[in-house]
Amino acid sequence: MPFTFDGQWIASNNPSKGPKKTVKVRLIKRKQSVITAISNLDLTEKDMVELASNIKKSLGCGGAVKENTIELQGDKVDLVEKTLKRLGFL
Repeated sequence: MPFTFDGQWIASNNPSKGPKKTVKVRLIKRKQSVITAISNLDLTEKDMVELASNIKKSLGCGGAVKENTIELQGDKVDLVEKTLKRLGFL
């Protein structure tokens, strides 16, 4: 029911009660290079750039944020998963 008895509106899709999106960490091969991609993060563009910067510094690799996906140079899937668990994303 979208309304309470006193007439206040309640959103029908409450994000705090719904299931979280699953963060995906996968390996992508582009021509001769390999990229680790992190997607499905519920972050703003600014927060995603900050997270990418922190991950790049901790892993010592390059990367960028493109279309709501963090792309890191190299095969870093295991290290990224450990880092995201440490930061509370997984």
